[in-house]
Amino acid sequence: MLRRSPYQYRSLRRAANAKLALSVLGLSLLVPEVASAQVKTFSVDRLMIAGGPADGVAIWRPDVGVSRIYGQLGFGYANNAFRADNHVDDLTKAETLEGPPIEHHVSTYFTVGADILERASVQLTFPLVAYQSGYSTGNTAVQLFQYADMQPVAPGDLRLDGRVVIVRTESKAFKLAVRGAVFLPTGNEFSFAGDTAAGGNLGVAAEYASSKFFVTANVGFSFRPEAKLNEFIVGRELTYGVGAYVPLLEQRLRIGAEIFGSLGMSPGTLSDLDAKPLEWSIGARYSFDKKKRVFAGLSGGTRLTGGYAPDFRIVAVLGGAFPLKDTDAGSGGAQYVLKEDQDTDKDGFPDYIDMCVLDPEDKAQPNPDDGCPTMADADNDGIPDGGDKCVNVAEDKDNIDDRDGCPEDDADNDGIPDTEDMCPKEPGEANEEDPSKHGCPQYVRRISGSSEIEITKQVDFEFDKAVIISKSYPILDEVVKLLKANPEIKLLSVEGHTDNVGIGEYNERLSALRAEAVVQYLINRGGIASKRLVSKGWGTRKPKATNDTDEGRAKNRRVEFHIVTQAIEGR
Repeated sequence: MLRRSPYQYRSLRRAANAKLALSVLGLSLLVPEVASAQVKTFSVDRLMIAGGPADGVAIWRPDVGVSRIYGQLGFGYANNAFRADNHVDDLTKAETLEGPPIEHHVSTYFTVGADILERASVQLTFPLVAYQSGYSTGNTAVQLFQYADMQPVAPGDLRLDGRVVIVRTESKAFKLAVRGAVFLPTGNEFSFAGDTAAGGNLGVAAEYASSKFFVTANVGFSFRPEAKLNEFIVGRELTYGVGAYVPLLEQRLRIGAEIFGSLGMSPGTLSDLDAKPLEWSIGARYSFDKKKRVFAGLSGGTRLTGGYAPDFRIVAVLGGAFPLKDTDAGSGGAQYVLKEDQDTDKDGFPDYIDMCVLDPEDKAQPNPDDGCPTMADADNDGIPDGGDKCVNVAEDKDNIDDRDGCPEDDADNDGIPDTEDMCPKEPGEANEEDPSKHGCPQYVRRISGSSEIEITKQVDFEFDKAVIISKSYPILDEVVKLLKANPEIKLLSVEGHTDNVGIGEYNERLSALRAEAVVQYLINRGGIASKRLVSKGWGTRKPKATNDTDEGRAKNRRVEFHIVTQAIEGR
């Protein structure tokens, strides 16, 4: 019998241990490979393009034409349609990613449909991602194991729509319709182009139309399959939108503005800001012929929240609509011709030249032949009584709140007449030494075209605390006065920043606390409504200057004021 020496036994044990270690290492390397397998995504394009000849871009109207067929081709470009901070809440992890999952996104939308007897319509829309590019959604080094297999070209989910007008006044000034949509899962579910299963949307649209403008509101509920990518969840949503439009050039040109968005309604999305996208856009649509058979449109806008909406979106459409009329209903075979000109409001002006198709002409000056009734304007200031806050006193047209219909002598109530005030909407003090600053605040200023309320002196805090030093009170008092003099500022964001000295997470928390301290000052000592204010701490993420010098670090320790939402001045 052959016996092994103790040395041979020790060598065999070492060899066995080495094999075991290699096996464990192999298994550990397989774990992230398995965890980082290709994942299913969801449709990231939240633009449910309306598609009808009378519709907006994202707003569908309760307006159905005479029996006709129509078609539309849309082209859309979205920048940063889905960002890293949408699916990774931990900013430290998000910053390790190379860039947004979808940086450039080009879509086409093919729509065909039919209106039926001015009461109902059906349409089919097929979206196609013509091109998209972006960066990886995963990074195993920071425990992000989900990778999307995004293709540059991908089909979207086919959408079948139907709408029915259920209320329409005799003058057609008010209309109400219900709408239903079914989304068929024809899209690429691995490339952000389609959902993983069928979905739908149920909604209503209401519209008020006058002779000069019309306003449309949409609200609905989308039934979507739930999908998850890292820390982002999408599922059922409440959808909404509002559009305001003005027809011009005998109604061949229409300009308008739209705002639309959605709110996540699934348990995992109710409190998630990433699931609350909101966008605005402005645009125009032009009909090339008087009967509005062929039209083109262009719109552009940006996101208003941090939700999964693009930083910028532009959409162009080209379409046509062809009314049909049965010329001989009893002849057996149906023959059709284009519908003749009509005069809907029976005022003697055919629709193709009538500026107000739904409202009959009253023959009153100054425009007795434009097809529109004259709107009442008691003070003759050019602002109709319906939108004039001072019906019997004419607006002074001094470029200060000129759209509310009221004259102003001292718009900011600082005791200095507007005719002398160099800052008529920013409360200030008299300044005889420098006439260019007469009536202007000492620390606060607004630059035309900017959404930032700039302060010329920093708000100071106690060292390493969120306690405002009393010498900074006059700065914040001027911010209070400005907000009170400008009620059209609906939401102001107070944002705190720090230098890079210290731990990043601590600095971010300190900046957030300091921003909130400023908000509380404006509320408690200034009397500003809390709904007009929001706070945010950026920490070191948005330096204004270099952090390599004392001077630069001092500039980075700051509080900024940014206007998030603003209404029309004087409204």
